[in-house]
Amino acid sequence: MGRRVKGTLFREYVQMIRNNKNVDWSKHLTPEELIYINQLITASQWYPMQTYQRMGAAIFKEVAKGRPESALLWGKISMEAMANLYKSTLVVEDSPIQTLEKFKVINRHFFDFEGFEITILAPDHVSIKIDREFGTMAAIGYSSQMLGSFQRLVELSGGREVKAEFTAKLWEGAPNTIIDLQWKI
Repeated sequence: MGRRVKGTLFREYVQMIRNNKNVDWSKHLTPEELIYINQLITASQWYPMQTYQRMGAAIFKEVAKGRPESALLWGKISMEAMANLYKSTLVVEDSPIQTLEKFKVINRHFFDFEGFEITILAPDHVSIKIDREFGTMAAIGYSSQMLGSFQRLVELSGGREVKAEFTAKLWEGAPNTIIDLQWKI
């Protein structure tokens, strides 16, 4: 069996597709994948990662119109929602490093594999390597979403003047996408 994603996240993509009825999703998804659009998506159930990736790529193309800034904004918004949901267990005030580590633990509940690797470079500086297989189908969209998510997470935990940028990009031939994240406390 391939990699899987929990219904909690899968449902977000399905809902976005349902909300955009004017798009011909059959251009992007197989008939087997289109069946999910009309099914009840259970938060605790596992769903195929490959389908999740294809849905993400289709949403990036059709809804975000291929604009990385739209995916970055979605990442910030979705992280805000996650922080509200896990308020007592995710955000550590004035400690972005601890908050990022807690996010990594929570993230394991949504995927049956590690999606990223955090390297601490200084108390106010990390490097995040995004799993190559995680974003191959929608590298720009997914990576931009993650950039926004990590940036917002650091802000929520007290980081100021957050600088988040790509230092390596899978879609430009790098072996992995790398995010450089720095802030002031």
